[in-house]
Amino acid sequence: MPRNPRFDAFTVSLAYLAFIGIGMSAGLLGVAWTSMQTEFEVPLDAVGFMLTASTLGYLTASFYSGMLAHRFGIGRLLTLGGALMVVGLLAAVLSPNFWLLVVLTLLTGFGSGTIDAGLNAYLAQHHSERAMNWLHAAFGVGVTVSPLILAEVFKAEQSWRVGYGIVCGFIAVLTVVLLFTIPIWRRELPQSEGKPVHRRSVRDTLRMPLVWMGILMFFVYAGLEATPGQWVFTLFTQSRGIAEVAASQWVSIYWGSFTIGRIFFGAIITRVNTLFLLRACMIGALVGALLLWWNPSAEIGFIGLAVLGFAQAPLFPVLISNTPRRVGVSSAADAIGFQIAGAGVGIAALPALAGVLANNISIEIIPIFVVVAIVLMIILHELSIIQSVRTEQTEAVAAGD
Repeated sequence: MPRNPRFDAFTVSLAYLAFIGIGMSAGLLGVAWTSMQTEFEVPLDAVGFMLTASTLGYLTASFYSGMLAHRFGIGRLLTLGGALMVVGLLAAVLSPNFWLLVVLTLLTGFGSGTIDAGLNAYLAQHHSERAMNWLHAAFGVGVTVSPLILAEVFKAEQSWRVGYGIVCGFIAVLTVVLLFTIPIWRRELPQSEGKPVHRRSVRDTLRMPLVWMGILMFFVYAGLEATPGQWVFTLFTQSRGIAEVAASQWVSIYWGSFTIGRIFFGAIITRVNTLFLLRACMIGALVGALLLWWNPSAEIGFIGLAVLGFAQAPLFPVLISNTPRRVGVSSAADAIGFQIAGAGVGIAALPALAGVLANNISIEIIPIFVVVAIVLMIILHELSIIQSVRTEQTEAVAAGD
């Protein structure tokens, strides 16, 4: 059945709005945590419990997203994810107890993982690398806006709960729209050489070495991306003497440079070699992290943070877009779900580990931690390229036989 191009344009627009929503949700904790910590009277590294709970939900949803989207359709999956995020965020607004808040964070994580993995797979299969970059730029918009929302909330001397409530309201409206647009989302896999593609089993996909390398790479990258967003506010306010409002604004600038980068790289992605782009941006991220660590003046540290955000911008979307080519269309949805699950673990594990180190050594360990993570990411990326070449050579020899 021929597709109406207007439906595709509208669903991509909804995808962007959904990623703004999960970005807004993701950007809350890094700025709200200092106030939460004071209100609930818990130690600095207790944020690890919230990150772990969020990740358990995110990981479960991401892992099964390919199967669920195949069975129920992406439209229903997105609606479910939005509804769970609304319930989780609303519960956070009303929670009187830290440990109850930790448990309820599972729902937010599950909803976020459902939307994240589902839309990454959907756009990788049905749309261009440009659309994928702009999808992740939309995430950057959301994660840039939420610290600004909290900055205004704090200026008005209101609770962090008000910021959570504003984000909850945005996602609630979006979920209603998703509910009424379920029928217009594509369900079929794209064809290969004019022939329909059948979905490979989860077990067969998990037997592929490149899938596991992708999971590990996304684990490190996502943790690298999340750690500055989670901890630079605390670094600036508790170690470097920056006022709370200014620190909130610089967290927003980090995510803003990240967002501008994704818009920029989305515009030029068809004119550059993606392998060169990935390598150049990894080196750029390393330079930014080194400046943040060096910090001879507050201005240099701020510049390093902005460079770090901008340079990281295309890494996630380009790696996701390349997944169908690396593992095949028949395995792409599940492989992307597994990679997103790996990213979810990294988002919790690496910032939580950074928090433990900061609590036991010094908050100034954060930029050093980021530098080490970038170096590890570069190594993993180069190893994945070597493995990909070996796989292609093996398949070529097998085809020749």
